[in-house]
Amino acid sequence: MKIRRLNPVFLAFLLLFMGSCHTQRLKDYNMPETLSPVRIRYAQGFRIDTATGYVRMDVLKPWQGQQIRKFRYVITDNKDEAQKNPGFLRIRKDPERIICTSTTHIAFLDQLGKLDKIVAISGKTLINNPYILKKIRKGKISDIGYDKNMDYEQIVRLHPDLVFLYGVGPEINATVSRLSSLNIPAVIVGDYLEPSPLGRTEWIKFLAAFFGKEKEAVRWFDSLAVRYEKARIIPGGRKEKHPLVMTGLPWNEVWYVSGNDGILAAFIRDAGGKYVWEDLKDTDAVPMDIEQVYRKAGSSEVWINCGTASSLQDLLHTDKRLELFAPVKTGRVYNNNARINDHGGNDYWESGVVHPDLILQDLLHIFHPTPADGCHLFYYRHLK
Repeated sequence: MKIRRLNPVFLAFLLLFMGSCHTQRLKDYNMPETLSPVRIRYAQGFRIDTATGYVRMDVLKPWQGQQIRKFRYVITDNKDEAQKNPGFLRIRKDPERIICTSTTHIAFLDQLGKLDKIVAISGKTLINNPYILKKIRKGKISDIGYDKNMDYEQIVRLHPDLVFLYGVGPEINATVSRLSSLNIPAVIVGDYLEPSPLGRTEWIKFLAAFFGKEKEAVRWFDSLAVRYEKARIIPGGRKEKHPLVMTGLPWNEVWYVSGNDGILAAFIRDAGGKYVWEDLKDTDAVPMDIEQVYRKAGSSEVWINCGTASSLQDLLHTDKRLELFAPVKTGRVYNNNARINDHGGNDYWESGVVHPDLILQDLLHIFHPTPADGCHLFYYRHLK
């Protein structure tokens, strides 16, 4: 095929025309022409660009398996500017009334000192935060339900400035559209999709931007990252033995095995363990039967994150065959449910998002115990 060359003069004119159109488009949307990116060190799911009185945020992975569509949000100092524009959602700065649909949102807002802005949550039985529980008991915070059972009439009555959502699948689009039709700004927070503990925690920068607390969030996160990096075991950097670690519990005879690209596997590596399923290069859980798991993980040295079990008896009640696994025989079974409320809500999934250093310390004690350690576990318990 013959390739035609563009006339240099025409090419220059074309580039100038495209640039002027781009500039005009930015001006039409009242967007600054020069934006400075915020440094994101670990997180892969969002991006932040700023200018004076202006913040633009992109959620790059809004739900599992989705890497094509992104959601864009713009925050300005103009409190009257809350209208939609093509391509992004414009949100007022420092919202006063917020709805949180995940317990991790509560943990982030707690760290930012913004719990008093929460007017509603999803799933009150899952919550451990004392301040929020007190507000719920006093009727100051409502439970609006979740997924298909979300109470939109109640949401409208609450007059929220912002709803923080999380999406497991594309069904979240329907929720976003419904809220949009009600003129209620909804923002997707994808912290749980991060493959690393610090990446998940770094989403605090994303939420901080809504309140103009970016600098405070950066200082806090950088201090946390230093503690975490100092504590974690770099492969080949220390001489400790790396115990073989298994996770999970069968449910109705199906064992969902987490892939090696997930956050739990990252915690295991950072604590100097060897994940038994490191050959599963994925983040999604893979269904297996007990026999398959036993062939691969039966000789593991440590077992962690085993469902709702609070004792070895609970574990064996699930399936008697679990007594064949080596960690059950040696007594090295630990579960991440030491901080659980009366309704089964687990604080590991709430405050743990802002305390990955404490989770790491627990796992370091579990994988590399010493006689002087005693009992220093925070999120984990030793099953006996």
